Parts: sequence; C-alpha cells; structure tokens
Amino acid sequence: FNHKFTIINEIKTMTREMIITELNNRGYNADSQNSIKNGVVLEGIRISTNSNIALIIYTEGIIENAEEQHKTLDDVVSAIIGVYESSKAVNLDVKMFFDRDYILNNIYIGMQKDSTEDIEKKACDLEGIESYLYIRGDADKDGYYSAKISRAILENANISESEAWEKAEEHTNAETTITSMAKVMCAMMNMEYWEEMEDMTPLYVLTNKSKVKGASAILNKKALAEFGKKHNTDKIVVLLSSVHEMLLVSYTEEIDIDTFSEMVEEVNNAEVDPTERLTDRAYIITL
Repeated sequence: FNHKFTIINEIKTMTREMIITELNNRGYNADSQNSIKNGVVLEGIRISTNSNIALIIYTEGIIENAEEQHKTLDDVVSAIIGVYESSKAVNLDVKMFFDRDYILNNIYIGMQKDSTEDIEKKACDLEGIESYLYIRGDADKDGYYSAKISRAILENANISESEAWEKAEEHTNAETTITSMAKVMCAMMNMEYWEEMEDMTPLYVLTNKSKVKGASAILNKKALAEFGKKHNTDKIVVLLSSVHEMLLVSYTEEIDIDTFSEMVEEVNNAEVDPTERLTDRAYIITL
C-alpha cells in the first residue's frame, strides 16, 4: 500500500520540468517549448537532433495518461526517448523550405480560428476563421509532414504572395471531395448504399482526399456551385466540424440557423479536440 501511494503521489506531481531534467540527465539536449495551435497554447519539450530540426513533444496528454495508467517518471521519459529515436529515421531535408519549385509544388491552404500567428494568412468570408498557407510532403513511407509558411519563407524562395496563394488554391481545390453522410455511414458500417438514402439524410461531408486539413475545401467556389446546381439551391448551411472537414446542408426557409449553431457547439465541446476546432456556430453561404 505504501509503495503504491508513493508511485501515485509521484505521478500527480509530475511536471514538464521534471521530465526535462531527467532527459538531460540521460544525455539528451531538452528544454521547454510552448506552441500555439489553432489558438490553443500547448506546453511541450524540445529535443535537439543531430540535424537542424528539433523534435517537439507536447506533455499535457502524456502526463494525464501517466496519471490514469499509474506510470512513473521513468516510464514517461523512456517512452519519450523511444519517440525521439524513431523520429531520427524520418527523411526530412530542411533545404526544401528554401527551394522555390518544391514549395510551389507542395503548397496548400489550411483553415483555423483567427490568430496572431506570424504566418502567411488571409481573412475568410466565414467570420472568426482565417485561411493560411502550408507546405505538405512525405516524411517517410508511413506518413507526411506539414509546416505553416511565413512571409519570410516566401521571400527567401523568391515567391510572391499572389503566386503562392494561386498555387495553393490550385492544389487545394484539386483535392476537394463532397460525399453524402449516408454514403460515409454505409462505408463505416459495411452496408449497401443506394442514392435514395440521401433523401433521408440530406447532409454532406466537405473535405479533401486525405481528410486532413480539409476544411479549406469550403474555399472551392466551383465545387460549391456544382453542389448547389445538383441540389437545386443557391444557398447552403455550413456546419464547422473541424479543421479537417465541414458539413453542408441545402438551405430552406424552415431552417433555424441558431439550432444548427447550438448543435455545432455541443459537438465541439463533446467530440472535437480544442486544437482542431473552428468556431461554435453554423453559417449560411450564398452560392
């Protein structure tokens, strides 16, 4: 009993600083690093690598998980070292961020809540949301990386803002997908789909092919116009699911936009990670 109490007491008082101290004791170059993701401040630990890239690991979830599973400081530090060692195998050359052709071939538009970040961004027609530029590429055979772009990066690569946004819009629009919620649910439940189901569930998922950072597909005016023509409407209701997707509903006079906004807020609070939330409301867009 006494031993168990000691372990639990250690976990409850575990802090980022304790983890950093232990990492440094084991020979790793670690310090604290805070980041802002979609308006949320994330406390992290930065571990320098042999290259000019530093690995940042966010600690809040790690410490909460340690407390829930009765893990010790040694367990946590060992797990972080495992992540660090695995990350060294990732093939990422920072010289690509200074390569004009590479940037223009891999630039996309993302969306997030309004921020004060020093990045290349624009106000969005949806109040409270901004669009921004990011580079996306393959990190290794099992995943990819993304990095927000600053105006300084564009200047160093001799890329004008207008050229960057034009290319990003081209690439983003090319990946737009709009799929009925009925079809999505049938695929998830391994059920047969038929088009008549859409009459019962007239809700559509707007995203991109990878379903990552796909909310920016809402900027694809051509795709939205085609959606409106197909569904005989010149207005749509947009529900902000997350930075990865949005939901579309054809507008009718019977729709209560406040009810939809309440639904968005409820789902955000219950289901969506704060770092991936947009605003707690629905919007009406005229096509």
